[in-house]
This record gives sequence, structure tokens and C-alpha cells, in this order.
Amino acid sequence: MLQGETIILPRFRLSDIKSATNDFDETYRLGLYTNGTVYKAELDHSGNNDLLLTKGKNNSEPCKKHRSVAIKRFTGGNTMQVRQESFAELEMLTSYKQSELVSLLGFCDEGAEMILVYDYYPSNKNLGDYLQSDHSVHNLTWTHRLHMCLEIARGVKYLHTKTAKHSNINSSNIILDKYCHAKLAYFGISKLHSANQEVVGTKVYEDPEYKTTGKLETKSDIYSFGVVLFEILCGKLAYDPVHIKVNDKGLAPIARQCFKDGTIERLIDPKLKEENDQDNFSSVRGPNQDSLETFSKIAYQCLGEAAKRPSIEIVIKELERALDFHVSQY
Repeated sequence: MLQGETIILPRFRLSDIKSATNDFDETYRLGLYTNGTVYKAELDHSGNNDLLLTKGKNNSEPCKKHRSVAIKRFTGGNTMQVRQESFAELEMLTSYKQSELVSLLGFCDEGAEMILVYDYYPSNKNLGDYLQSDHSVHNLTWTHRLHMCLEIARGVKYLHTKTAKHSNINSSNIILDKYCHAKLAYFGISKLHSANQEVVGTKVYEDPEYKTTGKLETKSDIYSFGVVLFEILCGKLAYDPVHIKVNDKGLAPIARQCFKDGTIERLIDPKLKEENDQDNFSSVRGPNQDSLETFSKIAYQCLGEAAKRPSIEIVIKELERALDFHVSQY
């Protein structure tokens, strides 16, 4: 078993995982990533894994309980490189439980396979899925969107305290639970999109300074998060055709220009501008001027030169100010 500071993770049997996914059948697949595939499965475990066990009626004998999980199967098998990457993730996630990260339930290190087992959320949606939907994220209030941004930021802060490496923040690696609370997941790998979106979908979150430095660091995460912030503001993916038609680099350069021109309001999701006539205290209405200015300024700064980008602590502070400005109007 792998033990962190407070959490012990069980080792799952490969035979159980294969059985639960019908030998990794495509019908169980949740997402395809650059170095791995994520599947949904129903697992039971009869070992010492109290996460997946309940007691029988006599409260003495444990009985098997199926639990929905997300299984990340590394494409590279059980090579040294894959083992180093996966165990670094294991070590980071088992340090202590972090509510802004998807919970890691266990792992399988058997034969030619390296697999991580995560908690599964019934919504089966990441932020990217919501942004592509016609109605999902657009029904979220500005208050909820700000809370979502703060949840992501706190997850990023945790990652930055545990590792100095780039964590590949993008909307596909942000899972939303049934209450639309945001959690970071599968960081360190990028989600692949359809053939005509693959390159653009990856590049729009990438630190533009990577081309000259060849390095992706924590400041690169700040840039990527800035892109996500503007995605949440406008309710569209950074590589949405609407943006690509204007600029082939997507939303980031458009948002920067709008901020400079003082026209950031034209990017706001139209749903945020609608007022709820039935409830004057509803936070359905969009951000007030102070909240919008605070939010857009910090998001803009995230997209600046690496040396001038704010730390994640400053980003959190400014997002909290934007939230305070918004709720104080009621």
C-alpha cells in the first residue's frame, strides 16, 4: 500500500478492473488523453478498502458494495517514465485530502499496466463539456461562477505548494459535480479533441512564452488559468469557432484587446445580463461594474508577460474581492 501523511490507498486488482470495464471496452470510455484514457467502472473490493465496503446486516461481516469510479489507464503501460509520473501524482494526492481536487481512491501497478482509480461524479461533465452545451453553464449565476473560479484557483494553489512543475490547467481537466462545484482532475495530461480541434484546443491554453523559453512552469499555469477565467466569463470555450474566426489563437488575445479597449463587456455571456424579474435578490443578474473590473483586471494580468503575472495567492485575493463587490449590492 502507498501511504501519504494521512491517507492509505488500496491496490486494486487488474482482473477486477478489466472485468468492470469489459477489458477496457470503448463503451466505458469517458475521455481520451495524450498519455492515457479514462473509463467509468463499477468496482467492488473485498480487501481492507473501507471506501468501498459496507457492513452486512449483522454488522460483523463486510459485504461488497459497488461504487462508480473513474479509471485512468496510462497509455505508456508500466514504463519507468509512466511510473515516475503516476507515483508523483499519487504522492501529491495522498498528502492530505483537498476538496478542490478529485479524490484518488487507489491504484493498480500490475504487469504491463499502470492505473489510477479516482472518485466518479454523476454529472460526468468537465467544464469544457459545459461550455460546449447550449444551456448548462449559461444557467450559472455570476455568484456561482465566481465561486467556481475560486475553487479552481485554490486547487491550483495546492498543486503549486506540492510541486513546482506545470500542471496543465485547462477546462477539460476541471470536473464539475452535480452542484457544479469545480475540482481539478487528471492534471499533467491534456485532453484530446476531435481532429479539427486537437491542435487549437491544446494551444489556446499554452503559455505563449513557451515557444522561446521551451519551459512550462507554475507561471504557465497562471496563464492557462487566465484563459479559463475568460472562458467562464463569456460562457464559451477558448477555441470556440466564434473566437477562432476572429483570431486563430482563440480567446486569450481577444480578451486582452477588449480589456485594453475598455470593451470587455461585449465578451460577457448574454445570460449574465438577464435580470430575474421575479426575485430582486436573485444573483442571476450579471456582475456590477466593480466586480467586473476586478475580475477582468486579474484575468488580464494572468495573460501578461510571465515575469509580471500574479501569484495564485494574489489571484485568489482578487477573485474574493470581485465576489465581495458583487454580493454587497444586494
